[in-house]
Amino acid sequence: MLPVTPLHVHNYRDAAIVVGTEGELIGLNRSGQVTDVLRPMSDPISSSVLLDGHLIASWNLYDVERTSTYMGLIPAEFFIDFGEASEMSRESVVDGGPEGAKWWRKLEGTIESVGGAGSRFIFALTGLGIYSMDLKIHDDVASVNESWRVQYPTWTLSSGPEIRDRIASILITESGVLVISEGGEWALLSAEEGVELDRGLLDLRNPVNRAVYSSELGTMVMTRGKEFVLMDNDQKIIEYIRKIPGPVLGAHADDEGWKWTGWRHDGSFKNDHLLIRMRSEIGVGMLGVDKCICNDGAIERWGGYSSESEVV
Repeated sequence: MLPVTPLHVHNYRDAAIVVGTEGELIGLNRSGQVTDVLRPMSDPISSSVLLDGHLIASWNLYDVERTSTYMGLIPAEFFIDFGEASEMSRESVVDGGPEGAKWWRKLEGTIESVGGAGSRFIFALTGLGIYSMDLKIHDDVASVNESWRVQYPTWTLSSGPEIRDRIASILITESGVLVISEGGEWALLSAEEGVELDRGLLDLRNPVNRAVYSSELGTMVMTRGKEFVLMDNDQKIIEYIRKIPGPVLGAHADDEGWKWTGWRHDGSFKNDHLLIRMRSEIGVGMLGVDKCICNDGAIERWGGYSSESEVV
């Protein structure tokens, strides 16, 4: 049982970094060992993405007069050295920043989503813009530089002028930077300059929650309802899946297809075959390919909680 209530799971090498509902971070390996709990700020984490060796996290702070956001870069070593985690220094490089952060900034506005891959991360500030940042580490010192910025997208297909759509997910794909709104509209930007290359609208009945990308399989777009959609690397629809018990909350791609866990079920989609296995708890994320982490902090075998199964 985990000492935090899990919200999101980032798999990293043979372990995982678990984000808690109160802003905690903890490392977890396949044997169930955990590191000390790190809580960089007193506020919950609003968005996070795992780059190669570092976790980028954001905290949206609200007060009466203005909204501001902190972003921090936290080394993944805090969450994989299980025998030495408690001995590592976790002080912020600069006073006032998130604890354990090697780099951090305070921004005016609200971060809607953070995405990234390799040494690049991209984030969106509500109504202001989308920003692409390059990360470099030299002699254990982090430097982050802006490579481009573009205006915040105008979502014209998914909502009327009186409705403000929000960005649900940002992915770096082989085709470019894929930005997906909660209303199901997507825009593909060039990775080099952020120029819009393509745009489309998903035929969804529920708001988009988040999306994950696989270079082999394409993109899985998860909603807050009983459906998700699979897209290929050219943003063409592979399949609309609308026969699941509830929202998908965590997914993993392997050589054969997609596996996921979610609201009281586990599932897979391989070779055009959908398999659903019911569970009594809510799976919030995958731990490798054969385990999942539930909302009560339990670590369960994927697909093994219930003897009941349904093939659609």
